[in-house]
Amino acid sequence: MKKLLVAVDNSALARKVVSLATEQAHALDADVVVLCCVDASYASTIGDYVIEAGEDPGDFGSAQDEQNTAEAAVRQALAALQKAGVRATGRVLAGESAETIVAHASEMGAAMIIMGRRHLSSFNRLLKGSVSAAVIERASCPVLVDVRAD
Repeated sequence: MKKLLVAVDNSALARKVVSLATEQAHALDADVVVLCCVDASYASTIGDYVIEAGEDPGDFGSAQDEQNTAEAAVRQALAALQKAGVRATGRVLAGESAETIVAHASEMGAAMIIMGRRHLSSFNRLLKGSVSAAVIERASCPVLVDVRAD
């Protein structure tokens, strides 16, 4: 069974990425793993935090910190994927985003990574770096980047 890794965050772009992942999952008859990364210094758990599809995102209240925000983003994505009939699980992992996405994709044998691209200014790109560009450079599988603006 093919597996797709879908990287999300807590932005409007995440909904578009999930929509694109739904199309690809149906086209490839693939399972989906939704991943959200949190900075290790803000993570409340160490290692892999697994979230199953079918949990109602409304049952978990409002996000209070980065960990809760990441969990909420994953739960929202899982709800949309499940509603569309896609088999999916979710994970929240602590670590630098690009490294974590690439490492997890490799570990799970992902057929493809699907993610969004933020339209950073030149200054912010220089200051923060582009996660999508770093993933494209390092990934050993195809990377599908949704470049539609928020």
